[in-house]
Amino acid sequence: MKKLLYTFIAISFTSSVLLAQDDSKSVRFGVFGRATPTWYSMPTNNNYSKGGAIFGAGFGLNLEFRVTNVVSFQTGVGGDFDGGKINYAFNPSFNPNNNYTTFYYLDKTPALTEIKGKNYSDFPPTQYSMRFLTSRQIHTTYVTVPLILKMKTKEISGFKYFVDFGANVGVLASAKADDNTTDGVNTMSYKSLNIYKDCNPIRVGLNVGGGAEYRLAGTTSIFLSVNYVNSFISLVKAASVYNVTAVDYSHYSSGTFVNASQSLKTNGIQINVGFLF
Repeated sequence: MKKLLYTFIAISFTSSVLLAQDDSKSVRFGVFGRATPTWYSMPTNNNYSKGGAIFGAGFGLNLEFRVTNVVSFQTGVGGDFDGGKINYAFNPSFNPNNNYTTFYYLDKTPALTEIKGKNYSDFPPTQYSMRFLTSRQIHTTYVTVPLILKMKTKEISGFKYFVDFGANVGVLASAKADDNTTDGVNTMSYKSLNIYKDCNPIRVGLNVGGGAEYRLAGTTSIFLSVNYVNSFISLVKAASVYNVTAVDYSHYSSGTFVNASQSLKTNGIQINVGFLF
């Protein structure tokens, strides 16, 4: 009986050592959290400019499929909360060539009002407020699916170092804006204005970075990575649903709007920490 017990212990110990050394697992899953400073890139223009970065965050689940001993394909699903800041010019002028302003209309809620198919007479001052934008901070929520190729070294003193390259595909779940505005005399701030209709619903962009895994036991590892992300698709639609640029006073006489032209592409640094099993 004692001999059988010793044999069982020996087999169990040998199995645990082999498991700890096992690196042949074809599929791994994991969890992660991340901090993400993000900002917007935009074309040079007279109506708006970069306003700076905001500090975002994210979390999610990873799935990693081993292709070879050094290459794996990584995907999963996550939630990303990011955004950026924009400054708007307020240089009203009777000379249409020097008049750089961006304005919109708010109803009594207050909520942004769509301008398509409408003119100035549709917005009486008793029911709507006309506000000129001076700055905006955007907060977005995306459901993100990464499509990444990951290349890593062999284990070195418990560590594996890796680089990864691929794309992120995101679906917009929410888009809100905190605005600072003026009417030319008084300033006013508005929080959490819904700008979802002014945004493109899909985001596709580059994801490239690197990091390290440290094996805790068996195939369980903790990892840290830093990635640069850059969207190929503008957050906002090319012609705004809400914003107007008063660039030609001939439009005032006819009562028609000039929709604001716009482009905001998200850039960011993702600092990821998580576990792979």
